[in-house]
Amino acid sequence: MKLFKQWNWVIISLLIGFALGAVYGQWHAHENFHGRWKHGSMSQRMVERFSKKLHLNPDQKKQVTAIFEAKRPQMAALQAETRPKFEALRNSTQAEIKKILNPDQQKKLDELNVQREERWKEREKFLSS
Repeated sequence: MKLFKQWNWVIISLLIGFALGAVYGQWHAHENFHGRWKHGSMSQRMVERFSKKLHLNPDQKKQVTAIFEAKRPQMAALQAETRPKFEALRNSTQAEIKKILNPDQQKKLDELNVQREERWKEREKFLSS
């Protein structure tokens, strides 16, 4: 029976880790994609990749660039719509997880969140320059 209880904690820990990783991964991908798209580097990078992989001629490259530029406002609108929903989901997930943590673990989670925010601020500075 004791072995069963130990495995329960291992499984619970793995599930929590997986959930946090999945939520963070989705948030990271979303933020990373939008930040690059918003500042033009994502669309420029995609144009370059298409140009290289598809061997676009100069006229095609110009047309692909125009398509990306035309879609930029729609991408920004979609991001503005989904970001609050994602943040609400992330916050509720964190709140649920925090309830099962002891005070030391809660403090550590708060520290991890502060570190994550600092990394994102640095990335935003880099992307806006």
